[in-house]
Amino acid sequence: MLNCFFISLSTSFNYDRSGGVLPVPGKIRFGSMKGKISSFERRASDYQAGSQSLSRKYNRVATVRILVFVIFLIALVWLANAGIGTAVGIILVLFPVGFGLIVRYHNKVRFERDQQKFLAQINEEELVRLEGKLSQFDPGTPYLDQQHPFVNDLDIFGKNSLFQLLNRTTTPSGRTLLAEWLKAPAAKKTIINRQNAIRELKDMLDWRQDFQALGLHGQDEKQDIGKLSRWLKEPPRLMHSAVYRILGWTLPITTIALIILSVTMSVSIYLTLGILLINSLVLRRMLDYVKKITEDTSANVGLLKAYSRLIQKIEHSTFADQHLNHLQQAFKHTGFSASSSIARLQQILDFLNSRANMFYVLIDVILMIDIHLVLATENWKKKNEHDVSLWFERIGEFEVLCSLAAFAYANKDYAFPAISDDLFHFEAQAMGHPLIHAPERVSNNFDLQGKGSIAVVTGSNMSGKSTFLRTIGINTVLALCGAPVCAERMSVSVLQVFTGMRTQDNLEEHVSSFYAELRRIRQLLHSVEEEKQPLLFMLDEILKGTNSKDRHLGSVSLIKQLSEAHAFGLVSTHDLELGNMAEEIKSVCNFSFNSSIEDDEILFDYKLSPEVCHSFNASKLMEKMGIRIDRS
Repeated sequence: MLNCFFISLSTSFNYDRSGGVLPVPGKIRFGSMKGKISSFERRASDYQAGSQSLSRKYNRVATVRILVFVIFLIALVWLANAGIGTAVGIILVLFPVGFGLIVRYHNKVRFERDQQKFLAQINEEELVRLEGKLSQFDPGTPYLDQQHPFVNDLDIFGKNSLFQLLNRTTTPSGRTLLAEWLKAPAAKKTIINRQNAIRELKDMLDWRQDFQALGLHGQDEKQDIGKLSRWLKEPPRLMHSAVYRILGWTLPITTIALIILSVTMSVSIYLTLGILLINSLVLRRMLDYVKKITEDTSANVGLLKAYSRLIQKIEHSTFADQHLNHLQQAFKHTGFSASSSIARLQQILDFLNSRANMFYVLIDVILMIDIHLVLATENWKKKNEHDVSLWFERIGEFEVLCSLAAFAYANKDYAFPAISDDLFHFEAQAMGHPLIHAPERVSNNFDLQGKGSIAVVTGSNMSGKSTFLRTIGINTVLALCGAPVCAERMSVSVLQVFTGMRTQDNLEEHVSSFYAELRRIRQLLHSVEEEKQPLLFMLDEILKGTNSKDRHLGSVSLIKQLSEAHAFGLVSTHDLELGNMAEEIKSVCNFSFNSSIEDDEILFDYKLSPEVCHSFNASKLMEKMGIRIDRS
């Protein structure tokens, strides 16, 4: 049984990035939109004011910091010249402590300033998304895949994409996990767990935005979570070497003793120089290993600090949802916290990455710091090797859930879909395209059920057929990753989406657009034959690269084949004769988008009618482009 109704109409249109039609004004909740905008505007303004206030405070503390250092130098010189040794000693002891406290406070103010700045940025970005302007956001281009069943046709990644609309993640693990969720449907139980978690997080606006802002502190274009993960899995080299453990303590003690003796008891300086040479040779032997550690971790030190803060935020939170509590359990350990453990590794690596400093080199030759830091990293890896990957994974899932919750909060009129136990089921009321700006969005009702059910959608040029197919596809992707959908109500099976819309030629591979489309259809048929799960297909203007006779014959044959397959779906076409198939095959039903011509202008109402298309506009469009049409 297949039913389809259309709600809301318009007489104008836009173009999407592929040249397809984007229907405009539909059923809009202007009050709701204004309320969301004013809320985000207010928050952005408040946080911006807070950031500016803290910037002034930061500058004041910076001034105090400089003055304290200058006063220290002046006092030290004056007291030394005056020969007041006791005072000099007291200053030398107290100054590092006091100055260190000032530096620590200064860093705290900087963190609070940046946190306010990031919170202002987050709310400004929410406003930009509500306005439908997505160009400034990460397009997720690396996740594009020409062979994927649907991501290229449905604008999941790339310019003006679903990924740009959804993504609020700040870590590489979160970004990658969001892409994975969008590329493959989840199991029903998983979808429901995600929906429940998103419902709770949706109303935790302050918590979510604070969580996102904490992650922004660690962003770096050079981050490489893969390199960091590989380093964490590498086996230790020094930890099992008794020689290095012994040298790590005996050499520094010997060196310090010789320095003291050479100063106090006139022991030959050559002994001290000799031990320093030995230290240098030992450090030289492990230099390549130390360099490799710094190369593998240097770009990710800030990321580790961000992970530590994100984990700490989760550790200190209370959730009602069972799934969120399950995710939280990964960070709870007896005797230590995951956040402090990550922070410890970050501090070790941060210290190790200071090796370029000449002061570090001098101290390293005396105290053999490299050995102790490398042993510390290896001991850390041994202790946490079974947890760290899970920590990164769970942080990523929290980030993705928060992204989808932010999407739900910003679009409170969107609905969480029901996940049907029926194998071939799709039903939606007032369904629109989430990438079309809300004031320009059209909504439709649509119902497609039963194995082999096929909706043949005919229509005039630019009437909305392609956008309608994409609307169904992109909302299905949202539904099956656990997100709310752009509809008042929706119910869908767990299924695989497959599209054939943007097939293009490939000059490098000597592939014509028609042959590229045939390969795409072959991919669809192979997927159907596997019957791993129900498949919902959407084919736009099938076999458009050949003559009308072959096109009709091939289209009829394909529709018949698909009506007997482990699939159901939609086929859009200009071939009106395909409408006759509804008389031959009961599972095929006709629908159409139509246009009208008034006062020499083409008007689109974007109504989906339960019939074959009865209006045509190609000749009128050609006339408007300057082609003289002979109507005799």
